This record gives sequence, structure tokens and C-alpha cells, in this order.
Amino acid sequence: MVTLEQIATGITKYVDTQILPHLTGIRRIGLGVYTGLASKNVVGMVEKYKNHPAVSVLDVITDDGVDLDKLYQTVLPMFENGQKEMVSIPMIGEWTFDKTDVEKLYKYIKEA
Repeated sequence: MVTLEQIATGITKYVDTQILPHLTGIRRIGLGVYTGLASKNVVGMVEKYKNHPAVSVLDVITDDGVDLDKLYQTVLPMFENGQKEMVSIPMIGEWTFDKTDVEKLYKYIKEA
């Protein structure tokens, strides 16, 4: 289990170290500001949706936190054969997400 604060900190570190260095100008500033502000609202956002039937059926969010290991073990096989997924970040552009990114994000959250 990890706390919601760990998730916010880990995602912020991932964005700061893996995405922002590849951006310039207003895109870099915009994503930096967005991440900084959004990370402060992770707890409220999760609290708002954790009891929604589509989320609660996953059994990964409890009052104690998020079962990150369960999520990681479910997501990792999707990238085992070198698969890459394009993620569209509004007003920023496309970002290629692969197994290395999954592992880094997991590590940053666990270490937070």
C-alpha cells in the first residue's frame, strides 16, 4: 500500500525528471504549473471517485491507500514484449510510454 501523497509525489517526480526536460517554452512552463497544482489535489480527486462502482470494483483503493503492487503487476505485462503506448497530453503533445516508464513511475512512487 502507498499513500495518496506518495502517488502525487511520485508522479510529480516522474514528470519533472522524464517529461519536462524534453519540453521547452510555454509547454514546459504549462506542464510544470499544471503538475504542481494538480498534485496538491490528488487526495480530493481520489476521494471523489474511490466509491464509484467502476473504481471500487477494482479493489485497489482503500481507506489506507492504494495497492500499487496490484496495479503494477497488472500493467507491467502489457509492456513485456517491448510495446509502447502513445499518451496524449493536452496542449503538450504525444508522449511514448513503455516498460521503462512503468518501472520508473513505480519506483518513484514507492520511494516517495
